[in-house]
Amino acid sequence: MGFFAAVALRTRGGFGWLQDNRSFSLPAAIGVVALLLRLHGLGDKPFWLDEVTSLRRATLSLPGLVGDSLYGSHYPTYFLLLWLTAKLGTSQWLLRLPSALCGALSASLGCAIGSRVASYRAGAITGLLIAMSPFEVQFGQEARSYTLVCCLILTALWGLVQLAQQPAATTRPLNSKGALRGAWIAYALGTAAALDVLNVAILWLIAANLGAFAIARAAGRARRGFWRNWAGAHLLILAAWVPLLIAVWISHSGAVLDGANWAPAGTTRTIWSILAPVYLLRISSFITFDLMPTPIPGLGFVVAAAAAFGAWRLRRDPTMLAVLGAAALVLPLGLGLVSLFVPLLVPRYFAWGAAPFFIFAGAGLGQLSGTRFSTASVVLGTVGLINLAPYYSYETKPRWDLLAKKLAAVTRPGDVVLLNSYYAYTVLSVFAARAGLDEHKVKLIWELPQAAQIAPGRDVWAVYGRTGQAAKQPAGDYERSLSSLGHPTVENSVGRYIVVWRFVEPNGPDPAALASPAPDHADLSLRDEHAP
Repeated sequence: MGFFAAVALRTRGGFGWLQDNRSFSLPAAIGVVALLLRLHGLGDKPFWLDEVTSLRRATLSLPGLVGDSLYGSHYPTYFLLLWLTAKLGTSQWLLRLPSALCGALSASLGCAIGSRVASYRAGAITGLLIAMSPFEVQFGQEARSYTLVCCLILTALWGLVQLAQQPAATTRPLNSKGALRGAWIAYALGTAAALDVLNVAILWLIAANLGAFAIARAAGRARRGFWRNWAGAHLLILAAWVPLLIAVWISHSGAVLDGANWAPAGTTRTIWSILAPVYLLRISSFITFDLMPTPIPGLGFVVAAAAAFGAWRLRRDPTMLAVLGAAALVLPLGLGLVSLFVPLLVPRYFAWGAAPFFIFAGAGLGQLSGTRFSTASVVLGTVGLINLAPYYSYETKPRWDLLAKKLAAVTRPGDVVLLNSYYAYTVLSVFAARAGLDEHKVKLIWELPQAAQIAPGRDVWAVYGRTGQAAKQPAGDYERSLSSLGHPTVENSVGRYIVVWRFVEPNGPDPAALASPAPDHADLSLRDEHAP
């Protein structure tokens, strides 16, 4: 809490404690706080299906990585970063570290943008909201590319905000004195790099071009110079992006904003499951999108009210309001429109839209002065941490790691583990190798006919578990499909998402022995202590 108190108590007199270095020191301090929150428990939650894909690609050969990424409709850029990281190791902690760093940098960039848009107080609030958002922390602990693309788009937004603040200077040739070369470079490189990571950045490109009309209008009669520079920047952006887009298209047709055929339908419940975690600081399950209990249920509505007030205050700067408004609104409205044709309503696709929303909230709360701001910032820091704390203990990802350890403790050589899908087989295989299950000569399979064929003389452990976010048949239906194996002698759960049945052969051990605790994590009836 010392940091929050320092920010609050030192703001009088325009953040005099920062003096000449305040434009760097405040974002740096926010970034340190954000990084610590993301490093805490970074390796605790197990990989899920998408992260297993990241792990697999990071351990392929370089040509294999590129080919597999393109075939899967993914740009290889992020996975090349993981490929380099994997040279140091492939632990959950290490492969998630790039995301944690990008998430922390996003908080710093949000702080810097909020400071430019409104005030250093607004920047502090913006940075704290990004740093302590459970959704942002969750993706900062995910070995996927979403925090990277957020960081790159915020870099571009930082440049675009500078252009919006000095519209007259945007008309100057880039090789002339007073030209905003740094801002143009930040916008162009950030946008190009974001497009080379995820196609969801296309909506940022649309938002930026909408904001450009407001900047051109503010530039007055010399706006032709602005459009000349804008066109040059976008020639560079397209030159960097289009070749990769064509490569993905050739490898796997339909790459542009490819729909997720497993995404939930666009119901009111689905929309709330997106708005609540992305914008309103709620904690959600990574797998089912369900909202988890929160100790501060009204915090998100306070932030929403602050964002509305911040937008109202920025009406005095219509150019900036247009730029930030496009950045905040084009993503949810665009994805909502596209989802009418292809399913896209998944929280992670909305990730980069949270930062512009928090910038508005920062502009709202940053209008407070003196003691009121000091109190507000300390309260925000306190309740923000209280609101975030349960995330670290909630089971937001299936405990395949715990299942592998338990199976390693109770299975015998020759036993069969039957998984309910190939994806479950893929995920468990990773943790089975790490838990030493392979050394027990236990066979992992995912096809029931094969299990029934080799079952005689062996115990079969049938596993029903979720690996990703697609809807699954009920566990009871899967159990009934196993009738060819006989009747299970034991049914137990591992965490919230995995159920195990044991089919014991007549010559197997006493089934009752499984129901009593055994050493070395052998009791399959133990539920994960982190499940809410």
